[in-house]
Amino acid sequence: MPDNIAERILEIAAARFSAAEVFEENSETVSVDFEDNRLKEITTRQMRGVGLRIIHEGRIGFSSTTDLRRPERLVEMAAASAQFGDEAAFELRGQPDGAPQVELYDDRTASMSAERMVEMGREGLDLCRKANPGYLYAAQLGATVHLQRVLNTAGLDFEYPSTGMRASVEIEEVTDEGLLQVYEYRTWGTSFDTLADLARRVLDKMADASTVAPATPQEMPMIFTPKALDNLLMPIQVALNGKQVHKGASVLRGRIGEQVLDERLSITDDPTIPFAPGSCPVDDEGVPAARRPVFEGGVLRTYFADLQTAGLLGIEPTGHGFRGYSSRPSPSGTNTIIAPGETSLAEMKRDMERGLIIDETLGSGQSNVLAGEFSVNVLLGFLVEQGRIVGRVKDCMVAGNVYEVLSRVEAIGSERQWLGSVCAPPIMIRGLKLAAQG
Repeated sequence: MPDNIAERILEIAAARFSAAEVFEENSETVSVDFEDNRLKEITTRQMRGVGLRIIHEGRIGFSSTTDLRRPERLVEMAAASAQFGDEAAFELRGQPDGAPQVELYDDRTASMSAERMVEMGREGLDLCRKANPGYLYAAQLGATVHLQRVLNTAGLDFEYPSTGMRASVEIEEVTDEGLLQVYEYRTWGTSFDTLADLARRVLDKMADASTVAPATPQEMPMIFTPKALDNLLMPIQVALNGKQVHKGASVLRGRIGEQVLDERLSITDDPTIPFAPGSCPVDDEGVPAARRPVFEGGVLRTYFADLQTAGLLGIEPTGHGFRGYSSRPSPSGTNTIIAPGETSLAEMKRDMERGLIIDETLGSGQSNVLAGEFSVNVLLGFLVEQGRIVGRVKDCMVAGNVYEVLSRVEAIGSERQWLGSVCAPPIMIRGLKLAAQG
């Protein structure tokens, strides 16, 4: 297969259409999975795919494939889709001016072997067995090398490699109280050498959760750990999407410059952090990446826009056009960074007369996300009385509106944790009600 396939596709498309863009992805991932206290499988997956976006008679066409033997077929499919495509509200951009230099490629990650990942997985398993022979251990490790390139008829040709490593540990126990599952995970662009820290963190939470504490439905302060904050951040990410703003479906439409969240909350979108999972020098349309305040002191400052969305909104693109090879660009955030506060988690807990630490939840997609509503089951929550954890709660849920909840901040943690592309502290909210399921 010729290595110049992207150029060949662009050449064929440029001869027929007013504008064309090719997005190419190559990746290789080595994975190791442990399940039920034993090594389950080792896999290697390779992927190469190409997406073609065109503008033909003012309309957008798109096609994609992993079969690169017939580039002419890809161009024909894009032409056919343009008959029913959206009207183009943008022009393709040329070579980016001022794209930041962002470290994304780590040699050690690229050369990470399956054998070493198996060793790390077994180290975690040994810790689990020593803690409690009745625990069931599962772990996943993976190392990926990724290369992407975007080129177009406006003169853009930008390519960059990146690496990523992920790891997760899950431990479960079946008792008379039911099934208890606790997990921790990590994702980063550089390699790491051990699972011991993840395994110990899970084991510590298993110990705290070994006792079930009765929790009556009532209003109480609640601390959302960085892991549990996902369900509060997700509706906001949806509302920041320029497509939703243009449709009028976003509750943040027309609110730039308004106080939306608690004045102590500042949230930044930053794609320039070395090796962070959402980092990049340019977005997937070649627009330079840049650090942008999203909320400053709770005041909304920006939306996320790709080229098409920016054209529809009449604003400059924000460098948030992202995709895989099989899809058109769509607005999406990069790395979400929440500014820390001045109170440690230990201090938050110590000052609690009666409250809840929420660490894992399930079910936010069942709510009206566009309105900012959430309703989640508490998968792992710790009841705190007089400043100490007395056990985990069962069969409980929490519901509310994220904009109201994040306007009632009691304290913001001083320690932050990276989970995926989010770097966040724990946040204490006052006046939330714990409810029983069913």
